[in-house]
Amino acid sequence: MATRGPAAGPVRTRPLVIGASTMALVAVLGSSIWAYADDRSDAAPDPAGHASETTEEDGMEVTVDRNEEADARASLGEELGLTLPSGWYEADVRTGGHDGERVTVTRYQPTEEVRLKGPHLSVVRGEDGRVVGYTALDPEANNDPRDLPDAEQARQAAYSWLGRLDDDYLQGLTEQWVDRHDETVVDEDGNEHVIPGVKVKTRHEDGRYAWVIIGADSRVVTFERDITWDTTAQRRATQMWLHDAWIAALEGSGEQPPPPAALVDRTA
Repeated sequence: MATRGPAAGPVRTRPLVIGASTMALVAVLGSSIWAYADDRSDAAPDPAGHASETTEEDGMEVTVDRNEEADARASLGEELGLTLPSGWYEADVRTGGHDGERVTVTRYQPTEEVRLKGPHLSVVRGEDGRVVGYTALDPEANNDPRDLPDAEQARQAAYSWLGRLDDDYLQGLTEQWVDRHDETVVDEDGNEHVIPGVKVKTRHEDGRYAWVIIGADSRVVTFERDITWDTTAQRRATQMWLHDAWIAALEGSGEQPPPPAALVDRTA
């Protein structure tokens, strides 16, 4: 397999094939962008306290075809408690930076060729194997906004899941705010699908940010951790491996995303 040298950007173990529809990918991230330093809570609940009050039966399991997806489940990791939709493919694996740490980014899709802005499940793992980022944007899942949890239910789902994923990390978190956060994907026929969610944003005692977005039926839609903020530039400083507008800019098929998204450094 061909690999990309350091001077050309992130190393990939599989060639990226971008569909024609992604050439017009809009760089504006819309609801994917957030204000990092904004603390909207006067008395934020304790994440660890919420986790201790919940159980593993908080609606976090996803029904999948375990026979077909056994290998994929192993690669995702049992600690996520989630698996691929049946019939999805491992479309791309690459390595890149995450604030100086080398991470591995694995992307799964309903198509074998990478198609930015479309449905995907992506996992970002750090050098020690921990999950740094995760997103599952599946238009075939239940995405009825009427089935979204309220703020308290979202907290419980997020902190229960984080406690199972990395309880030590959970203990260092302080809640910033809880609010609605939607994403949009475009299927192969050009139809837009909204993936609704409730975002639970926290800050770790090390000064970096983390959040979990809880979707309909209290499933985890997105998780990111170890995120830093550039106050001077008023931008996210950490790379955005889960965000297709940022990926498009990295690949050269899209423009640099506007603040507060992270700038793309193609030489890194």
